[in-house]
Amino acid sequence: MPHTQQPLALVLDIGTSSVRCAVYRPNAAVLPGTAARRPFAFEEDGTARVDVLRARTEEVIDECLTRYRESAAGIGPIAVVGWTGFAMSWLGVDKTGVPVTPVYTYADATSGAYADKLRAELAGAGRLEEIHQHTGTPIHVAYAPAQLLRLAAEEPERLAGVAHFQTASAHLLACWRGQPFAPVSSSEAGWTGLLDRSRLDWNEDLLALLPIERAQLPLVVDYANGPTGLSAEYRRRWPELSDAHFCLAVGDGAAANIGSGGVDASRLALTIGTSGALRAVIHQAEGESLPPVPAGLWAYPVDSRRWLVGGSLTDGGSLFHWLLDTLRYANPSALLAEAAAIEANNHGLTILPFLRSERSPGWANDAQMTISGITANTTPAHIVRAVLEAVALRFRLINQRLAPHIPAKSPVMAGGGGLQENPLWRQILADALGRPVHLTNIDEVTSRGAAILAFQALGLADNIALPDVVETAQPQAATSDRYAAAAEEQNRLYEIILGDAQ
Repeated sequence: MPHTQQPLALVLDIGTSSVRCAVYRPNAAVLPGTAARRPFAFEEDGTARVDVLRARTEEVIDECLTRYRESAAGIGPIAVVGWTGFAMSWLGVDKTGVPVTPVYTYADATSGAYADKLRAELAGAGRLEEIHQHTGTPIHVAYAPAQLLRLAAEEPERLAGVAHFQTASAHLLACWRGQPFAPVSSSEAGWTGLLDRSRLDWNEDLLALLPIERAQLPLVVDYANGPTGLSAEYRRRWPELSDAHFCLAVGDGAAANIGSGGVDASRLALTIGTSGALRAVIHQAEGESLPPVPAGLWAYPVDSRRWLVGGSLTDGGSLFHWLLDTLRYANPSALLAEAAAIEANNHGLTILPFLRSERSPGWANDAQMTISGITANTTPAHIVRAVLEAVALRFRLINQRLAPHIPAKSPVMAGGGGLQENPLWRQILADALGRPVHLTNIDEVTSRGAAILAFQALGLADNIALPDVVETAQPQAATSDRYAAAAEEQNRLYEIILGDAQ
């Protein structure tokens, strides 16, 4: 290519509320004018329609490439495609690659009893913690093992029609290449709950307990080792991608960490969107043993030498928006200002913030939201402040489990729509975690992370700068002490309602 040109990356970000696409320069900056978006949502039972997902994804690529043609003449070719997929995603296809199941996701609302049964079986055999360390995931409704058991018990005919399982992203790639199946990245495989961390392949011990065969599972490879080339149909539709290298999709959490600057253990990443997660990338040097999985948390591969270790909450920003809708307060900004004027943990409320069950660290399938302490003096501002604090206290638990593996002074890089416009929440989190919380200048941290990983696959991402910090919430010792007391109150309520599972 001419020396004035530079290789570009087209990046797909397939999330739980939208599908986004943009073209990136090698410095991980969006090429102006190329970003496109389409809304997308799960069904009420936590599944996703693969036909809708495919249509939205192809539409957003069409629009992004149209914008690229109009604004990027002479800048450079698209050399690589990077992407993220919502984790986890899982669907069955027949031998020709036609889907015979919906896309099963972490938001599954139907497999709780099967997770409980499998957990009890493994615990009875003394193997529950062994499987947790081997796979990096707990036994929970958010992962494929419980969902596969439910499918066998309640929809055996549907399961019988499955020739092969795929992640949603792998299925899309197979469609675009004119093939029935495609490999999956070790990153996405880790989010299924079926990966063996030591071999970066499927866990044989767990598969022996499930109603599927090893031959029904896709090939697992590093995300960077994806294919090149499209079918004739898609070469005509997307000529700019005809010779591009396609990375395999990585889990959205891994990309968000990288994109926010959490590239190693010196920086944690905290993302609050619909859900929420606190995590760090831990590097495994050649010859080193696997990083252990802290109790109640998970460890997913980014690639063969990087591990994403942390915990997640089912409800983050979704809880805050639900509360605003429920309270029907005329002025949300004024409500947040009133909540900010209340002293930390000075509202008399203790809350378990579980609208849609619990993930880390207790993984209680039947958890529901509980508010204790409401009186005639409780105001909407009290409830808002208490909810923001309750979520922060769940992250505090995750932080405590991560602490032995992370430097004590590691700051938190904050991102996601739930934190961008909410300085009160950022301060509450800094005080609850006892760590500085940095707000960066990056809006689309997940997409940016996928771009960085894509350029790394080409060996072009060594000098990408960390995001600029635009604002920092520093922890205040006195307030942190108040949150330590609040955490004890929340733990007591958890034990009363849910037992001591956490």
